[in-house]
Amino acid sequence: MSNRPGLPEEAMNRPQNLAAGTANPHLKGIVLILISLALINASDVAAKLSIDAVTVLQVAFIQSLGFFAIGFIVSRSLNAPGILKSRHWRLHLLRSVCILLSSIFYFKGLETMDLADIISIILLGPLLVTMLAAVVLKEKAGPRRWAACLVGFGGALLIIRPGLDGVGIAALWPLACISLYSVHVIATRYLSATESTGTIILWSPIVGVVVLGAATPFYWVWPDLTTWIGLLAVAFFSSVSNAFRIRALGYAPASVLAPFSYAEIIGGTVAGLLVFGTFPDGWSWIGIAIIVGSGLYVWHRERLRAGA
Repeated sequence: MSNRPGLPEEAMNRPQNLAAGTANPHLKGIVLILISLALINASDVAAKLSIDAVTVLQVAFIQSLGFFAIGFIVSRSLNAPGILKSRHWRLHLLRSVCILLSSIFYFKGLETMDLADIISIILLGPLLVTMLAAVVLKEKAGPRRWAACLVGFGGALLIIRPGLDGVGIAALWPLACISLYSVHVIATRYLSATESTGTIILWSPIVGVVVLGAATPFYWVWPDLTTWIGLLAVAFFSSVSNAFRIRALGYAPASVLAPFSYAEIIGGTVAGLLVFGTFPDGWSWIGIAIIVGSGLYVWHRERLRAGA
């Protein structure tokens, strides 16, 4: 997600070298992805606590630095000099812009929305990707998958409830986030045919690091010690979460891990209740159930198509 919801697209669409010599490698992958999701929840809590004291751009910049550090470590471990070299640098830049803007929009949503509500809307991302992939990449999507995607967005309306007592206009932030996230996923699917995983990962935060780094004099508010700890926690938890996701894909394919990404809503609900004293109302729970159900149905149909 941010590079958020779901699995890291850098690895979803290429063959995986699954770890061997373990009794149940898929179980290890599942455990790792659940740890990754818990770390994302922790990052969200730290971000929501920090945003009141600093600007959203600061949070996004610190997160970009963390992602770049992880990307640098990955590139060094692959021992691949010149890993930033690419014939598709324009597409890499577009993708990096989408990642940066989606992060900013997500953090803007966190300012006013409850954790469970914003995560629920973010989980529409895979449904939107399915729809865009059918239009842009001409990937086959039958009427049942299209219907499931539309039903999922109907579930989001139960959470948003415009004009009533729902999330309202604040939901535009996570909706903008998943729109840009979906563009970045489509770009990644195109790049993954020719680019290495290390190259794609290292390019991801480039725009955030360079642009937000250069612009710091215009938005930077010097944090106090507590806020510094929160910002560093955002960078640490989100970056380590990304590393755990990548590692999880070494033990199990994305098709096995994808359903477990919906566990993020459980962690978000618990964190929201314990830290902020918030809990989704009945209509929101119905909307959440519809979104999760639609996502799982689309995943099921894609597995059937892949096995056909």
